[in-house]
Amino acid sequence: MKSGRIMPIVFGCIVAASLPAHAQPQANAQWRASETTLFDLIQNGYGIVAVTSVAARSTGLPEDTYIVQKTNSVYRCVETRAADTGTVRATAPIHCAELVKPYND
Repeated sequence: MKSGRIMPIVFGCIVAASLPAHAQPQANAQWRASETTLFDLIQNGYGIVAVTSVAARSTGLPEDTYIVQKTNSVYRCVETRAADTGTVRATAPIHCAELVKPYND
């Protein structure tokens, strides 16, 4: 095998590994990105069943995760906030993902 053929494959793996998590679904992923907003979910009868607050791994900024549920449907919505004191303001839109059955290869 020529070494020229290996290089594009290795480069492709590096590029794929460096893409953000929301760019392409992960194998066996339990959460599927959704265009649905937290507002829409609440308006459609979903209730907030859990909230967690932690510092985001990538930025160190405060991050709130809302788990909302309606019957057997569950969504996770993540909001990253600015670290300034006194005022709470989002630094990015809230992203929601739906809990799905992971697929097996």
